[in-house]
Amino acid sequence: MAYENLLIWQYKTKPKALGTIKLLTKIFESSWHGIQTLPKALDIETATGKNLDLIGKHVGQNRILTDFNARPLFGFYGAENGLGFRRNRVSAGGVFYRYKDSLKQSIRLNDTDYRFLIKCRIAKNYQTATIGDVSRMLAFIFSNNSIAYDNFDMTLSVFIEDQSLSTFKRYVIKNLDILPRPVGVGIKYYLAVPDKPFGFKGAPDAGGFNEGIFMRFI
Repeated sequence: MAYENLLIWQYKTKPKALGTIKLLTKIFESSWHGIQTLPKALDIETATGKNLDLIGKHVGQNRILTDFNARPLFGFYGAENGLGFRRNRVSAGGVFYRYKDSLKQSIRLNDTDYRFLIKCRIAKNYQTATIGDVSRMLAFIFSNNSIAYDNFDMTLSVFIEDQSLSTFKRYVIKNLDILPRPVGVGIKYYLAVPDKPFGFKGAPDAGGFNEGIFMRFI
């Protein structure tokens, strides 16, 4: 039902009254549409850009990851990770080191990597550190088939099922201690075997090229 039809009879034929109610209706509809999109805009699975930054700020995770990788410093032949002089427009060469400068550089995460890190931070913030809780958090971050086992020696074995575990995720898991765990308890990470791993002829339940999936250890 149109709101102008709800006007009392003496205003139903007044142009100004009709124009005012139509304008207000348009404003209310636009505002309501914006309110309806808020849950989706702040959904961690679908949020992007500034919306994802807002979620990260709420849980305490910055998009800028400090000291992520080595700076491209200048070095002569034989220097580990050293870059030479600039040769062309494509190869910029190494940057000369200045005393007390950081040897590592920060990066700004894309939405996919940032979303993963936010999930890890949420799990860390709200963990209760029981085996069941750790397993639930792993399912939230990776998949329902990722699980943790207690080795009863102050360590946990964590099996992660993620057939597309990126280099960034591997770095986070191994170096940032961002996944949930009890205080003082070590974690041994294992990458679960995919349904059809790659293998050469004779390997049981394995697939060849273009069929099997290559395994990677964490």
